[in-house]
Amino acid sequence: MTPPSRKAKRTTVGAILFEVVLALALFVFAAAVISGGFSASLKSVDRMRAELDASNLAASTLAEIALTLKPMSTSPPTDFEPPFDRWNWEVEVTEPSEDLDMGGGLTLVEVIIRNETLQRETRLARMMRSTTR
Repeated sequence: MTPPSRKAKRTTVGAILFEVVLALALFVFAAAVISGGFSASLKSVDRMRAELDASNLAASTLAEIALTLKPMSTSPPTDFEPPFDRWNWEVEVTEPSEDLDMGGGLTLVEVIIRNETLQRETRLARMMRSTTR
């Protein structure tokens, strides 16, 4: 057996170095893709949580109006109590016009939920009968 020449040794060492660099580049690329996926997932979870909070607050506010715990009248923006103090609510009441009134005495009540820091707004509307106390 003859020992490999210097040129053959250099080629082998160069090929091994190329394989190591290529493997490292692939690993860095895979890590970047995975971390990007995690980042997008976390942003999506935060967005969905904010949407769920806003929807629940709107439904709760409409329920309080239906139970006459809050007045069925147009109101200015009002902050919620903690832990939802970043959110505020507003009620817009629209009386039906004579052309559209079908004799049911229904009023359009729209609850607007806003979060200025997240720049989110959710609206929930329902036709309700006017309650007189």
